[in-house]
Amino acid sequence: MGQAERATSIGLVIGAIASLQLGAAVATTLFDEVGPTGAVLLRTGFAAVILVAIWRPAVPHRASGPLRDAVLLGLALAGMNLSFYAALDRIPLGIAVTLEFTGPLAVAVAGSRRATDVVWVVLAAAGIPSL
Repeated sequence: MGQAERATSIGLVIGAIASLQLGAAVATTLFDEVGPTGAVLLRTGFAAVILVAIWRPAVPHRASGPLRDAVLLGLALAGMNLSFYAALDRIPLGIAVTLEFTGPLAVAVAGSRRATDVVWVVLAAAGIPSL
């Protein structure tokens, strides 16, 4: 992987994390007005509108598979967000986010082939009990 590709990858990951955390932080302020379910509905709805406005893929009328897959992905993401927001409604944001990232962290560790990755995982895991 070239240096430009690596920088782009890192930037995309940081952007995704920032978007997720900023969205969760803003959503928690909506819980008093619309609750976790309403916050998920608003966030998913706005995301769908923005995606359609920015990127409108051509879906053949006869091919229902891609459209069905997109709807199923949207439903899965909405279900995941609802679970996360229900947790945010009950426990502090830092603890919820930490628990959310332990699964992907475990997958990354299982797929890692470098010893230095284990050092970073141990450092990340050491911070969990302090929350």
